[in-house]
Amino acid sequence: MKRRPSRDIEVFSMSAIDLFAAAMGAFALLAIILLPFYQKEIQERTPENAISDLLRAAKDSQIETVEKKKALEAKRSAAAQNVSDIKSEADKLLAALRGAEAALLEKKAAAVPKAVPVPEPIEERPAPAPEKTTVSFRFLGMKTKKDDIVLALDMNRCLGGHEASVNKATSRIINSLQSNHAVRVVGFQQTDSGPRTRIWPSSGSLRPITASTRRDAIRFASSLTNSFGGSASMLDAFKDMLNGPGEAIFLVSDGLPNPKANNGFGPGRLVQEITQLNNGRKEIHTVVVGNYFDYNGTVEFMESLSGRNNGQFMALASTRDGICD
Repeated sequence: MKRRPSRDIEVFSMSAIDLFAAAMGAFALLAIILLPFYQKEIQERTPENAISDLLRAAKDSQIETVEKKKALEAKRSAAAQNVSDIKSEADKLLAALRGAEAALLEKKAAAVPKAVPVPEPIEERPAPAPEKTTVSFRFLGMKTKKDDIVLALDMNRCLGGHEASVNKATSRIINSLQSNHAVRVVGFQQTDSGPRTRIWPSSGSLRPITASTRRDAIRFASSLTNSFGGSASMLDAFKDMLNGPGEAIFLVSDGLPNPKANNGFGPGRLVQEITQLNNGRKEIHTVVVGNYFDYNGTVEFMESLSGRNNGQFMALASTRDGICD
């Protein structure tokens, strides 16, 4: 059997290779022709190489900033030096002025002759006036510096017959008051119906002292002596007076408080009770009237009542006998 001769099998023929070569050549030719146009477009998108210019401008700005900072620092140093120089010159000028002033004062002092020193005159001043002790109220040796006075009159029946002595005592007290005083009059007694109090002025307040006030107060006190009766309810009367107006109380009494009209308290216990109620708030002065020497304890009661309440005591004897004698 006759063998067939071997032959190569080619994928592309010569005509295909020619076609590819022609196409490649055409593409290369077109690329060469269009290359200048691509470069022009790149230049238009980044004209004159703008990025490089920006970098260069940034570097230049940094260099300029550093130079300006150095210039400012130099100016600051120069200004500080100028201030220091000016201060130094001012100190020198001030020292020179002080030296010139001192020299001028020395020349003036040398030119003026020394005078004999003359002692300064001693100013004559009047001697201080002695302090005056002002006693705002004085009644037969009794005195107080209080301005608001309450005159309390015991109206018990045992004072009957001593009306003249009582009127004399009350009128002297009222007439001794000055224009800086104010007064209130209280009459008290224990009746069958209970404690009774009569007050002038009727409002219960204090009345400043004037001529008419003295007259009215004396007239009212005198009217109380026409109503003597009953017992002496001192405890109830002092409760009202200690809680009312007034700084000093002047009690006119015979010093015979009845225990039955004073919660059963005897003279000593009554003094203690009134003193506790007062608690040092007001002065209590006492004037005993009548034949007090005929009764035991009258003087002691009145003196103890005033002494324990910052007051003073006085006794005015009567020339007549009372109802209780």
